[in-house]
Amino acid sequence: MEIKKPTLIVDLNRVKGNMKRMTDKFRSKDIELRPHFKTHQSQYIADMFGDYGVRKCAVSSVGMAKYFSEDGWDDITIAFPANVLEADEMNALAMEINLRILVDSVEKVMLLASRISATIDLFIEIDTGYFRS
Repeated sequence: MEIKKPTLIVDLNRVKGNMKRMTDKFRSKDIELRPHFKTHQSQYIADMFGDYGVRKCAVSSVGMAKYFSEDGWDDITIAFPANVLEADEMNALAMEINLRILVDSVEKVMLLASRISATIDLFIEIDTGYFRS
């Protein structure tokens, strides 16, 4: 095989093994796994998680949340601070699925509250001084 441009090569047996190990570990501790789909951004890989009983996911944008909701994922966390300019999109999506978003300021909460009528769960992002949250 000659590769001349950036190409994704995935060992599906390794992926499945990692998924099984991950889901078994969380299940044995009675913890629900919510994997982040930011890296693979693939409905195909997401469906593989579904094969292991995973029903919730995290993503990094409203667009990605919409992409996975169209494939049947109905409990999605956008694991990046909410963009108030996407309030209409978040509102529409939250009317179809259980949507969770991150907020990083009181001002953002107030703006979103004035623009969103659907129920959306909020996570508060906090930097504890290490420039990480």
